[in-house]
Amino acid sequence: MNRLLIYVCCMFFSFIGFGQQLNATISESVLYIGQPITLTYSVIAEKNDSLIFVPHKETIKARSLSKTGTLTTDGVDFEITDEFIDTFAINGKRKNWVGQYVVTAWDSGMYILPGPTIIINDSVYQFQDLTIACMLVDPIDGVDIYDIKENFADIPPKPFSLIDFLKSNWWWLTLIVLGSIVFIIIRKRNRPQPEEEEKPLSLRQRTLFAIDALEKAKLWEKNQLKEHFVELSMILRMYLTSRYEISLLEKTTYETKLLLTQKGLNEETVEVIARILSESDMVKFAKSEPDVIAILRVSTLARQIVAETSPLEFDNVE
Repeated sequence: MNRLLIYVCCMFFSFIGFGQQLNATISESVLYIGQPITLTYSVIAEKNDSLIFVPHKETIKARSLSKTGTLTTDGVDFEITDEFIDTFAINGKRKNWVGQYVVTAWDSGMYILPGPTIIINDSVYQFQDLTIACMLVDPIDGVDIYDIKENFADIPPKPFSLIDFLKSNWWWLTLIVLGSIVFIIIRKRNRPQPEEEEKPLSLRQRTLFAIDALEKAKLWEKNQLKEHFVELSMILRMYLTSRYEISLLEKTTYETKLLLTQKGLNEETVEVIARILSESDMVKFAKSEPDVIAILRVSTLARQIVAETSPLEFDNVE
């Protein structure tokens, strides 16, 4: 698709019919992942016309646009981050209605936001579709947005390397190892029968221990809020990867939801997991700065997921 389409695709759209005028605009047609944008829909109608508009509640479903400019069967959800607001104004014999969403995208690509419908005097009208380009990095001169996305897509995922993982996560792994050593020493001292063999920690115990260690480190007090959420997201993804034998370490939040749903997790549990990962994405990509209560609440939700998805344990054996 011609690059020019990306920058003009969301210009002012309108059409007139039976005395009404419908407009659809967007604050930014090219944006980054996690960047909020405003969708504005407006109607100019007769003073006595009746208008009924039913807004979306949590998300707006968008269709993906292929490199050839055709709609694909894939779709993503644009998250509604602020409550829908609409206003009326009377100007002589005309009535002006304006409604606005604030939405955020969490996946890169080209998308079509379908125009919503509005009922005017028992007749149904549809606003113009809007086209949005969402990306992870700044666009490169001479390179189409599809090429940028495909460059990422064509690179095979980097195989998991234990050495690289230990290098990038050495500090909290050290905490876990030291904590585990202290725990084992204390248990050995308190055992009534020293000859009894020490049983290994279960996946559930190891994960909860890692979450506790991360929380006690209080990285947010050391201007390391992003690092805190990166590690919490990694702990949860590693747990789910081991529990359900699926690789989630490099999956997006949307892909993670699909894979867990296919594994049979109930919708409520999947939504809580997505909420935790989305909060981490907000901090990493949108530079969100939640307060201490919100940080601890996310850790509590992570513990809840581990407890709910772990099988019953007897004698410390999974």
